[in-house]
Amino acid sequence: MNENFINMYTELNRKYPNIYGRDLRIDAIDRKDRYDDDKLFDETILDVVRIYYKQQTISIERYYENNWEIEDEDYIKFEDFREIGKILSIVMKHISRIELDWFATILKIESGLVSVKGC
Repeated sequence: MNENFINMYTELNRKYPNIYGRDLRIDAIDRKDRYDDDKLFDETILDVVRIYYKQQTISIERYYENNWEIEDEDYIKFEDFREIGKILSIVMKHISRIELDWFATILKIESGLVSVKGC
């Protein structure tokens, strides 16, 4: 696992300890479809981060270059807004420290794996 993800998980484990089971899980996937627990995972070609909190899923997905899309795959309960905001803040803080490889994004678009208007 890469340094920024180790630091992110360390901080999340401090703030959300796994006591009696935890309602928080995070998966990161790179552009080669390798998950963060794969030793070949490369954070510089990060594609998607999925946050599972309680029974809700929030996806942070690279769209193009440094443009990212954040969406919920379920309805977010009002009482969970504050905690989800804190979790997103921690995750985004660590993602923003990654030196992302933009060339990998361009290759994916040119190969037809992603369609972008105007390209």
